[in-house]
Amino acid sequence: MGRLACLFPAFPVFHQTFVLWEVMGLKRNGITPEIYSLKRPGDAQQPEGAQIAKDVHYLPSTLSGEVLAANWRLLRTHPARYLGLYRAVVGAWRTGTSIPLRPVGWEEVHITPYERLRGWFNGHPLLYLAKSIALVPVAVYLARRLTDDGITHLHVHWASYPATVAYLVNLISGLPFSISAHAYDIYLVARMLPAKIDTSRFLVTCARTNANFLRRLANAELPHRVDDKVIVNYHGVDVTRFEPADPARPFSGPLKIVSCGILERYKGMHTLIEACARLKQEGIALECKIVGEGPRRGQLQSQIEKLGLTDNVQLLGRRPHREVAELLHSADVFALASELGGRRRDVIANVIVEAMAAGLPVVASAIPGADELVEDGVSGYLVRPNRVEAVADGLRKLANDPAARRRLGQAARRRVLQDFDSNKNVKQLAALLARAASGDVLQEAAAAT
Repeated sequence: MGRLACLFPAFPVFHQTFVLWEVMGLKRNGITPEIYSLKRPGDAQQPEGAQIAKDVHYLPSTLSGEVLAANWRLLRTHPARYLGLYRAVVGAWRTGTSIPLRPVGWEEVHITPYERLRGWFNGHPLLYLAKSIALVPVAVYLARRLTDDGITHLHVHWASYPATVAYLVNLISGLPFSISAHAYDIYLVARMLPAKIDTSRFLVTCARTNANFLRRLANAELPHRVDDKVIVNYHGVDVTRFEPADPARPFSGPLKIVSCGILERYKGMHTLIEACARLKQEGIALECKIVGEGPRRGQLQSQIEKLGLTDNVQLLGRRPHREVAELLHSADVFALASELGGRRRDVIANVIVEAMAAGLPVVASAIPGADELVEDGVSGYLVRPNRVEAVADGLRKLANDPAARRRLGQAARRRVLQDFDSNKNVKQLAALLARAASGDVLQEAAAAT
């Protein structure tokens, strides 16, 4: 029986609850991985995350004695092999340039100088190379650590820097690895992705649109096709935690809107707030509660006050997952006006899946991946990204038609039960990782999706 390890950039992270539930789901399915994290997360934690953090191995810093000793040992005994790691990073970085990152419908959006600088720091190819090279010492240390711990397979979350570390660990020790790819780790910088896919045993991703992009990218640059390595496995949600409210509950009072997400530009909270202002001007009574924290909170609060919405729109900040479930339980509609522009974007936002599991109709931006979850006019409304009036129109339809809210909400719940039940999806992933840890995976990969 093999031993599985999981590597994260930081774990657990408050707003990345889908990753936390996945680890807990693996444990329910008999898979208890050793968990390693490149960095320590912030102090704020979901209650479940605070418990699981006690078992995480947080890796030492690059300049720590442990890391320096491991690098000196490899440099002294195998100097060519050690220096070859740096050449390998540069060689891998040269892959991932053949497919444009901007999807259909992408448009330039206005961003602040701070956001522009932050995007440049996170997404510039040369900075990405420099930060990847800086990971070599940690990878050397981790390769030795995983060997000593008897790990037989390494699974990494995020195809960016954690996958770079796994790629290097494989070059050092031959340890096989796999990747979970999500959204910004694919589209922010595509550099190195073909090399990582080629070297990995398989890559799991949470949307067909991601899988199609990765297959095109890799197949355009590799001498052989890698379609069977890229596997779709939706995250899903706990359908028992997110259950619909009493179907007999009367729709009365103001339209109760909930949204949830990190308060960054690409989540489109500013668009939702502006849409609420338009509905209020039309005489539609509404209450909008926005869950989340982030760098744009001050700007959003100023926008709320400027538009005269202090009695209508609330920024609730971070909330435990159970409180989010309670908010959804008492809401009429969920809205997420994700933008399609800039360097970061959503694909299938997990908060939309949670809302649909709770039996809510949704108003969501028609970005790539959203149509895998939301059927326009059946389980919610997909609206044009970056357009205030489009969001307002979707909300307006639901405000004026309680019967449609009920009908679309019921269809939304059915959609989640069909393909986004995390218990079923994590079971498939657990089977895949168990086979990987035992050294047998690819021939069964297709059966697991």
